Amino acid sequence: MRGLYGKRGFAIELRDRPPVALGANMVRIRVRACGVCGTDLHFLRDMDDWTPLGHEISAEVAQVGPGVTRVRVGDSVVCEDVTQCGACEFCKTGRSRLCRSGYTLNAQPGMSDEMVVHENMLNVFTGIDPVTAAMVEPLAVAIRGVNKLRLRPFASLAIFGMGAIGLLSCAYARAMGAGRVAMFARNPHSRRNRAAQDAAADLGADEIYYTGEEGYLERALRGGEFDAAIVAAPPSLCAEAMKLVGYGGEVLALGVALDGSGAAALDVSDMVFHKKQLLTSLAEPAANFPLSIEMIRSGRVDAARIITHRLALTDAARLGELYAQDAPAIKTVMLCS
Repeated sequence: MRGLYGKRGFAIELRDRPPVALGANMVRIRVRACGVCGTDLHFLRDMDDWTPLGHEISAEVAQVGPGVTRVRVGDSVVCEDVTQCGACEFCKTGRSRLCRSGYTLNAQPGMSDEMVVHENMLNVFTGIDPVTAAMVEPLAVAIRGVNKLRLRPFASLAIFGMGAIGLLSCAYARAMGAGRVAMFARNPHSRRNRAAQDAAADLGADEIYYTGEEGYLERALRGGEFDAAIVAAPPSLCAEAMKLVGYGGEVLALGVALDGSGAAALDVSDMVFHKKQLLTSLAEPAANFPLSIEMIRSGRVDAARIITHRLALTDAARLGELYAQDAPAIKTVMLCS
């Protein structure tokens, strides 16, 4: 068994991993593909300690424990990274999103050739190629965020961040009936943003703005205030997003930062007087994987549109070329077996 580990400076190692015993309800999966998440990139930029990489996992069932009933050998599956336990106080009182005793990857990197996980973490799928299936997890994150806003039909939405989550949030929001959708990124001259801008247009964005350009807020507001905003970018941008939403508007913080940019200076009085709200969303434990699978399988969301690069595990050092500098890379998928 082999898997990828990384740390600050885009240092990446492909390490041999000891074999994991197969318990009664455990499943050995052969990983086919694993997406490179923004969290993995945070690890590779900011973490001093070696960290297992990858949790956007598409796989095939290779072996099942004697108590397994939910999957069979040969099934194509997507693996959740954290799954509700179903037995704690939170799960039993309708607050499963707060579960902290669920099933996890147990420090196994998703970017591995094989893993052993609990059967409850697996979602069977058909009709999707393994590489595209690795997009089920990030789309589920986007679904959770957009659903939390409870957008009415034709509601307007501003999305900060043209990475995978921002783009998939755009695609899902449009599929669910959103009206005007505007996307915001930082640098109009970035090769990555130019690639993302084309993807955003294909996935339903009406307008693109760049926060590095003077007067971008005023230009965006010419079309009217927004009903809601998603910040799939550094949380400090929540202050800018709050200026875009109108009376009763909501801003959802969907991005995190490990570099100290997690603070936002908000005008709380303006929020109170104009009945604005700041919400947060963390897609842990996992939710919406079945819906995400169906959105991709049915073609309602073209999740493959954000995939720009595919790399073998042995070529993982190329992630530094793609993300430590400006490059036309949106989503990279590691081909694991």
